[in-house]
Amino acid sequence: MTPEEAAAKTWTWLLDDGTASNDWDRYHERLLAVASRRGLRVEDLGPPGHLPLPLLTNNPDAAAAPRILIGSGFHGEEAAGPWGVLAFLESVEDWLLAGVGLTVLPLVNVSGFREGRRFNDLGENPNRGYLPGAEASSREGRILLSHGDRLRDAARDGLLACHEDVLLSHCYVYGMERSDAPGEFSHGLLRANASFFAVHPDGEVDGCPVRDGIVFNHQDTSFESWLLLAGARHAACVETPGQQPIERRIAAQAAMMRFFVAHAAGSA
Repeated sequence: MTPEEAAAKTWTWLLDDGTASNDWDRYHERLLAVASRRGLRVEDLGPPGHLPLPLLTNNPDAAAAPRILIGSGFHGEEAAGPWGVLAFLESVEDWLLAGVGLTVLPLVNVSGFREGRRFNDLGENPNRGYLPGAEASSREGRILLSHGDRLRDAARDGLLACHEDVLLSHCYVYGMERSDAPGEFSHGLLRANASFFAVHPDGEVDGCPVRDGIVFNHQDTSFESWLLLAGARHAACVETPGQQPIERRIAAQAAMMRFFVAHAAGSA
């Protein structure tokens, strides 16, 4: 199957409790429940009449706490990221969450998620078109860019973008650091991913060179590249393999989120 064929295909899986991976109503119900239990503020960035574009924030113990951003669900067929957000928020220790100023975009592309398809209902890619001075290539991107100052501040100390590669059985990570070689930030995320899956062999993935499971300092017009260029300390796009069981992918996503938060808090 080509990437173009995969983008047009509907991808759905059943979770262990029988929930379909594209069940927006059940997802939203659990999201609101965990936000309430954790004391997270829930906002909708979407304009009136638009499908929700939820954003969650916590209230850290200290004003000087590191500010970090997790973004997920840019592509509708990459279901483990959004469900991984729930698994992470439902299980993370209170003390760890209190040590960071956390902002979460749990599900950016609701219309694609509901259909189990990569792009939104207009056929747009919500993870492209974020170059400075350019108009985003999707409705969701334009909404996010309209909140640019806030998102740049939220990602000041790090950004984690949660993705999947539905055609692969191996995991890998796009690491973006202000250095000549991957550091503990990229390697730690890969270790968390690799505790569930075999690592992608050296060579090339999606047109990019991959070495030891890491595509390093690749730049494009994605959300994560935009925020790195805008000043984020470092950023990563993590990829779980869609050819593996959905529950294992969800667990891997949650594990990478926990490492990301612990690393920012100095507790990794």
